[in-house]
Amino acid sequence: MNSLTDDKTETVDKDPKQRRFEFSFPILTVRTQLFTGVFDRLGTFRLSRWLSWVALAIVPVVAGIGLYLLINSLVGLLWNPAAASAAREAGPAAYLLLPGLNPYLPILYGWFAIFCAIAIHEGAHGVAARSLGLKVKSSGLLFLLFVPIGAFVDVDEEELKKTSGKASSRVLAGGVGANVALAAVCLIGVLLIAGGLAPVVDGVYVGNVSEGMPAKAAGLLPGDVLVSVDGVPINNTDDLRILLDSQASGDLVEVTVARGNMWQNRYSTVVNLTMSENRTVMGIGVSDLMTEQRLRIYQTVTPQSLVLYLVPPALAPGLVPFSDMLTPFYESWLGSQWAVYANVLFWIWFVNVNVAVFNALPIYPLDGGRIFNIALKKTIHRRNSEKIVTAITAGVTAALVMVLILIIAVPFIT
Repeated sequence: MNSLTDDKTETVDKDPKQRRFEFSFPILTVRTQLFTGVFDRLGTFRLSRWLSWVALAIVPVVAGIGLYLLINSLVGLLWNPAAASAAREAGPAAYLLLPGLNPYLPILYGWFAIFCAIAIHEGAHGVAARSLGLKVKSSGLLFLLFVPIGAFVDVDEEELKKTSGKASSRVLAGGVGANVALAAVCLIGVLLIAGGLAPVVDGVYVGNVSEGMPAKAAGLLPGDVLVSVDGVPINNTDDLRILLDSQASGDLVEVTVARGNMWQNRYSTVVNLTMSENRTVMGIGVSDLMTEQRLRIYQTVTPQSLVLYLVPPALAPGLVPFSDMLTPFYESWLGSQWAVYANVLFWIWFVNVNVAVFNALPIYPLDGGRIFNIALKKTIHRRNSEKIVTAITAGVTAALVMVLILIIAVPFIT
């Protein structure tokens, strides 16, 4: 096995049959040598070899998480009618990691996140291969028509088969490890942004004002923030409910709301309370600002929330840690564009978690399936072991594919 510094010419095996541009509607493949030097350079670092071992240790852990989530999802769909109904309403496209088809994935953030996930996944394969002295036959970019959607690295399969099982497994594990690392970094970024958010104004958001009710007559408007009632600060909807329950129909209360640009103006008025469904009301629909449940999960890191950070990407897509409707009410040390940064980091995390979990599953020919196959060959030492390994690999692959099909189909047949 040649070292990288001794023979740089072996990094890329140029195939004369390979064309630089290949178009198979709607995918455009562009082969380039731009990344070759990057793979060579990063592959020379001793850290690259060490990280490939870390990645190999990560794969079974991620695969175990993936298997648990798959089985748990299937059991939930079979025994929980509400879960089946929600999956049916979302549609089968919700299982596809394709913005525009998946109803949860935003197109702009989604495609950018997918490009990052595929690029780092494939790039890690290339770096791991070069760190072990294996050839990279080609690399390049993938476009959906003219929109970049990812990258590819074509490691020499013949060399990969001839090398040791540990070495080839480390190359295959590189992609999953890189996705997990990028996801972790982006999750930390999301936590830092969410933890640094502060309310532009304290109070409760007035979402709607009912026609013919006291609040409408008093001049309250949708978009106001209720700041105080009779001089008592209102920090959340519970505060408001407690105060109203202490009043009776016909009581007059002085209400102060914030409105205008960034809610800098104050407007005070008197509301004549009334009764509705045996409760004292003004006739407004309100919601909390900084106390919304999603944001609290990302603002307070606990052992329980660490589990929830994994669950949303796998089982509750689209659970961005803040309400888009309430975004104007938050301010951040990042400035007015904080929500853009938070969304970019969130969706890169979301997509990388899904890509890592899916590729780590022991489904052949995914990375996890090939590592599983190599591990079986090293474990089984019997006559006709090749046939046994092939049979087990095929059986596990078929079983998991069937689970995936059932997860998609069960909501529509129950």
